Amino acid sequence: MNRLKTVKSVGGVSVAALAAVLVSTLPANAQQSEIAALRQQIADLTERLNKMEADSKKVSDTAAKASPAVTARQPVTVSGLFQVQGNSLFSQSGPSAAVADTFRLRRAELRVTGKITNRISGTVMIDPTKNLALVTPAAPAVPSVNQSTNVLQELMLTYNLSQKENGANFIDVGQYKIPIGYEGDLLSSSALPLINRALMFQLRDPFGGGYGDIRETGARLRGNAGAAHYDFGVYNGFGERQNALAQSDAKAIIGRLAYRPASVPGLALGISGGTGNTGGAVRNDRTVINAFGAYTWDKWLAQAEYLQGDSQPLGGGATRDVSSYYGTLGYSFTPKLQAVARYDYFDANRNAAGFAVKDISLGLNYYIKGNNAKIQANIVHRDGTGVAAPAAGASGSGLGNIANDSTALIIQGQVAF
Repeated sequence: MNRLKTVKSVGGVSVAALAAVLVSTLPANAQQSEIAALRQQIADLTERLNKMEADSKKVSDTAAKASPAVTARQPVTVSGLFQVQGNSLFSQSGPSAAVADTFRLRRAELRVTGKITNRISGTVMIDPTKNLALVTPAAPAVPSVNQSTNVLQELMLTYNLSQKENGANFIDVGQYKIPIGYEGDLLSSSALPLINRALMFQLRDPFGGGYGDIRETGARLRGNAGAAHYDFGVYNGFGERQNALAQSDAKAIIGRLAYRPASVPGLALGISGGTGNTGGAVRNDRTVINAFGAYTWDKWLAQAEYLQGDSQPLGGGATRDVSSYYGTLGYSFTPKLQAVARYDYFDANRNAAGFAVKDISLGLNYYIKGNNAKIQANIVHRDGTGVAAPAAGASGSGLGNIANDSTALIIQGQVAF
């Protein structure tokens, strides 16, 4: 548009005026014919310029009315959690092989969430520190991939049942942590008061599943109803299948109900559990029940949980009925310095003697910038089970790793964004 105006007016003088000046300089006998020719050219030029100006305006109006490009309604968000550890054992004794001092790449989680509308979003999380491993059961079963060691950890599609952008109720389908316990998934890995979760969430059942802090594929309904938070779903198993296909039509039903009263800020109470027979040659009925409480006030932190789980291998054999509890207490000397202590008990077979392990953990947390940058140091004294293989079919549980008595120092650096 500006270019057209420039053509029709130069230095504030119209094209017609310029033409008149040029004509006045011609000889008298040539002026009449030249004037007629110039007038015709000016008329033609003016008509063409008017047409170009009209076409340009039409294009601008069409572009202004056009629909915007199809893009995410909200920006794509990227978050991450990086943790590096150093582990040193002062002492260890028992039937299992000694564990070497080591540095460890604990986590390198990268999470991407894309929101298409207020109702539809998707999330994927990978962890490149995972080392793909195999599960090698007794013959005639064949080895299979330990799904928890896959780089792909989470893939979830979410539908917001509310019209509001920050709705209160959601449907999720995909792979994510099963809703058992408080430290199991309500407390993120970046916010743990001690470096490792409690034993009830570290250890696995005989079939490779777990009592929390483990991911599984399924569908769930979650949300808030006043001060109550609910999370109920149907899954292929208790974490042993993850993104592998199910082995039978049977599914696990797992859920949690948490309550955070508005009258007591910082308090969380809840129950969770699951049941199911997920099929296959070596698994049968499994149940787990959990109760938890957590409270933060002023400089203090208190947290406790109880868990009881039952399982029975298909066709008989040794049962694996577990019980576990822990209590955590923390105190912040300054906003940057916090001390934490925990007593942790896990009985791998509560129906028999000699299967209990006890941990006493003392920790010191230095918050450089909250949980986004912190350093943790823990001393963990363990009274081990003394039994490397506490029950039939327990190869996937990791219980052999807790058979020894030990005292360890663990130091961890963390960056989250």
